[in-house]
Amino acid sequence: MSNTRAISRLPLPGTEHQHVPVGSLDVLPMRAAATWPGRTALVGDGRTVTFAELDRAVSRLAAGIRALVGGEESIIAVAAQPGPAFAVAYYAVLRSGNVVAPVSPRLSAEVLDRLLRSVEARVAVLTAAMHHRARPTLAAISGLEQVLLLDGPDAGTGVPSCAELGARGDLPVEPRDRDENTLAAIAFGGSGHGRTGGHSHQALKLEAARTGAAHGLSPAAVALNALPKYQPEHLNAAVWAGATQVFCASPTPDVLAREIDRHGVSHCYRLPGSRPPDIVDPRAVA
Repeated sequence: MSNTRAISRLPLPGTEHQHVPVGSLDVLPMRAAATWPGRTALVGDGRTVTFAELDRAVSRLAAGIRALVGGEESIIAVAAQPGPAFAVAYYAVLRSGNVVAPVSPRLSAEVLDRLLRSVEARVAVLTAAMHHRARPTLAAISGLEQVLLLDGPDAGTGVPSCAELGARGDLPVEPRDRDENTLAAIAFGGSGHGRTGGHSHQALKLEAARTGAAHGLSPAAVALNALPKYQPEHLNAAVWAGATQVFCASPTPDVLAREIDRHGVSHCYRLPGSRPPDIVDPRAVA
């Protein structure tokens, strides 16, 4: 484990990265599926997902989203719960022709209400726990047409899940035919309070390439994610690089150390203070 690298936020190279594919951001899982189809992309929630399976799940959920709200760049908020479900939903929103707004899965009902109103979200994809907290206020949000459960179910509510919506067939979209300079995602502040800006597909692809290079990600890398919120830049960088991502729901030092051994982890995304003593921070290595 002495070579495992704990990643926080490293400075990115200033030069443009070469070979970034043309098209909308969901070209990244499509490219990964073509390049490393059988390689493990995601491990979590009792599932192991290859890059080919990830891209196929993205197309299926995208078809359901397109049928639900169309593909005219509507804002769709998605709870950034660490795990495969968020990765599928994030790219599916983009493949459906809409704009994704990742939100922290730990937001209070009050803050979630404010954020959904501020971006005029048409759809909110929430964890069951978030839906349970916010259910009394969601119906009063003007313009919010549909709530979907990211992980489902929320018993007795009748709210459909992403799994149900993604069971209706594939959406045949060619990301490389789409304008990469249009809005792809809306970002909020670190605590989820307030919109900080929007990012184009091209900007996010370049960020993925730069972050992947800065963090030393490659198809041989296995990144353990022990953060409470799935950072989209980590998702995009790993998919760009062909790296495996493993999710740890209980980031105590003992659990982290066990998961590192179990999966042959090379990189670890974690909160400060949760690092096992034998994981080396690359910034401290000459």
